[in-house]
Amino acid sequence: MKNRKTTERFELILSYVLLIGVALSAFLIFLGIILSYLQPLPVHHDIPSMLKSGTGFSGYKILALGFLLLLATPILRVIFSFFLFLLYRDWTYTLISFLVLLILIASIILGGLGGKAIGP
Repeated sequence: MKNRKTTERFELILSYVLLIGVALSAFLIFLGIILSYLQPLPVHHDIPSMLKSGTGFSGYKILALGFLLLLATPILRVIFSFFLFLLYRDWTYTLISFLVLLILIASIILGGLGGKAIGP
């Protein structure tokens, strides 16, 4: 970062990404909890199959969407950090953000495989 004003603007943008992500996910989780009390329990127990089942919005789908958004918020922060560091030409932190993003992507892919990529 070159000067204090640029640093403050950078921090403000990143704080808004976190604030909006957490506030929206909290709202969806709260709404999902309220609506889930009005409906019977879902047949599916994992988030991907719950989101794929049916076309209507249920309390459980809204709740799952809120949790997914809560998990995605820090990842979005890393993505925004990468592009903002790139925009401000801070190459050291651009590289660090890129490496963190690669680690996050690798962990999501390996986690989605359920450990099948590591061994028998």
